[in-house]
Amino acid sequence: MKVTVYISKKDFDAFFRWVKQLELGILSSPPVKFSHQENDIQDPLRVSLDTHVYYLINDAQEDLKQIDSSVGPFSIDYEPDSEEYHLQVIKEGLRKAKREDLELELVYSALAVMRDLPNITPSEAIIIAEKTLLGPS
Repeated sequence: MKVTVYISKKDFDAFFRWVKQLELGILSSPPVKFSHQENDIQDPLRVSLDTHVYYLINDAQEDLKQIDSSVGPFSIDYEPDSEEYHLQVIKEGLRKAKREDLELELVYSALAVMRDLPNITPSEAIIIAEKTLLGPS
């Protein structure tokens, strides 16, 4: 059995890169919009998915909703980022904390998070560590 979804023609590669990440067990936010209705997408391309791929996508979206409801709005993206970007996010987290006494503990916690969740980026690890140490803002 096949399931039909529609994506923008220009998003074909990004959509299937995302599906491949999901098949490898890497949870990430959908990089493109897709729909079951052709008129929801501009310049639509009809894609037929095997049911196991469709259920994989649905499971990922459910997991993302659960995470979103517990930690707030976020986006998990595994595009290659520069080291400068990660350092900027880390510095921003420390600046927002305004608690220099927590700096070492924050960095240590981020490293522990990365050890426990090896598929996340340094930026995501520092954000998780900051939320854990400082509580909701």
